[in-house]
Amino acid sequence: MVILLTNDDGIRADGINLLFDQLSAKYDVYMVAPSEERSACSNAITMRTPLIIRTFSERKFSVSGFPADCVNVGLHGEVIPEPDLIISGINHGPNMGDDIYYSGTVAGARVGFIHGKTGIAVSLASSETTEYLKDAAEYMLSFISDGEHEFEKGNGFLNINYPALPKNQIAGTAFTFLDKRSYKDSFKLIRTVENEKLVQLEGTVESARLKGSDYDLVHQGFVSVSPLKLDSTDYDALKLYSSGGR
Repeated sequence: MVILLTNDDGIRADGINLLFDQLSAKYDVYMVAPSEERSACSNAITMRTPLIIRTFSERKFSVSGFPADCVNVGLHGEVIPEPDLIISGINHGPNMGDDIYYSGTVAGARVGFIHGKTGIAVSLASSETTEYLKDAAEYMLSFISDGEHEFEKGNGFLNINYPALPKNQIAGTAFTFLDKRSYKDSFKLIRTVENEKLVQLEGTVESARLKGSDYDLVHQGFVSVSPLKLDSTDYDALKLYSSGGR
């Protein structure tokens, strides 16, 4: 099975390189990742500016764009063999609940799924430590091995969060739904120069902690696996409008 790895932390990030090393023990793995960090870029793609593809090694390539660009290059750029599976991560920090709409990590997996491939986003559920990245990479090797035949069929768009815990404290794997996240954004004024302001985004994130959600189960020590989909249609509203009930 040919696996394409990408991320939004950049090609030099520990998470993607540890994952590359683990998966390469069993699979035909290639890395196509951003040349620099692109966190929280969502599904942004480069439209009118040429992309620079740089060869790091025989199986590692950087792209001067976003995670979505990297997956597009991997699928259509004739740089690597056609992949069977797209894995995005391991992200240095959680991607839970509504984070998936902002996340460049999840976007990498989403683009693969849009093009008919299984897409899996994986994150270490802590922004404060990288201690358990190798454990998360080992988990992913086992997870991919167990579901290999289904993943090769293009069946799946998954978001995985691995707890920042020692292996002996991992409670197991739980299939979860997305929690609700509330973003308390603010902007810090750094300086004002004539008619221009320089501001910096700040704020906090609060989780609803819904029972059975990704946030809930990760904080109980489980690896959270959330199946996702692409169709955002509100079918209840569609029925209402179609029946004239508005």
